Amino acid sequence: MSARAKRISQKDLKQPDEFVTATGRVVEWARENQETVKYGAVGLVALLVAIVAVSWWVSSRNANANHQFYVATELYKAEQWQEAYDGFAKLSDDLGGTDYGHLAALYAGRAAMKLGQPANAIDFYRAYLKGSTTPSIEQLARLNLGRALQATGDTSGAKSELENAQSLAGPAKPEVTLELASVEEASGASERAIELYSNYLEDSPRGPGKDLARSRILALGGTPPAAPSPQFGRNPLQIRTN
Repeated sequence: MSARAKRISQKDLKQPDEFVTATGRVVEWARENQETVKYGAVGLVALLVAIVAVSWWVSSRNANANHQFYVATELYKAEQWQEAYDGFAKLSDDLGGTDYGHLAALYAGRAAMKLGQPANAIDFYRAYLKGSTTPSIEQLARLNLGRALQATGDTSGAKSELENAQSLAGPAKPEVTLELASVEEASGASERAIELYSNYLEDSPRGPGKDLARSRILALGGTPPAAPSPQFGRNPLQIRTN
C-alpha cells in the first residue's frame, strides 16, 4: 500500500498545520516589530492615496481633452477653420498623450489645409502618425499627408506617403490611387499615371473620380477602360402580376 493511501494516525493529527504555524510566526513578528508594521501601514495608505490621485488626474485630463475636442469639432463643422485649427492645435500640443489629444493632430492638419497652410498640416499629420492608430485611419492620414506634401512641391515625399497609404487596407484606397496617379502625372511619369487612372476606373467604375480619370487618360494619350453599362432601376409604373 502506498504512503498516500495510509490511514492518518492520531500522531499525524496532533502535528501543527503549516499554515497555522506560519500565521503564528507572522503574528509573533508583528508583535515584536510594531514600529515597522506601523510605518508599513502608513506607507500603504500613502500608496493608496497616490493611486487615487493619479487616477483622478488621468480621468480629469481625459475629460478635459474630450471637451476641447468637441468644441473644436463644432467649429470645424461650422467651417470656422481658423478657430477650429487653433482649438485642435492647442489640444494636440497640451494633451497629445490622451486619445482625443492624439486625434486632434489629425484634425489640426485638415483644418490647416482648409486654411491653405500645407506646411503646418504636414507637421500635424506627422505628429499623428507617430502615435498608434488603425490601418484605415493611417491610410487616410497618409493620403492627407501626401496631398500636403504635394501642395508644398515635395513630389517625391508625396509619392512615398501615397504608396504607403496604398499598401494599407482601408476604404480610401481608390482615392489614394487617384491621388497617386495625379502625382505621377505631375512628375512626368505618364505611363504610370495612365496605369493608375485605369486601375481606379477598374476598381471604382462609378466612383466620384471616374470622369476625371477618363479625361486624364485621354489627355495623356491613353485609352480608358470600357465604361460600365448603365444601371436601370425598377420601373415604378410596372404592374405586379403575381
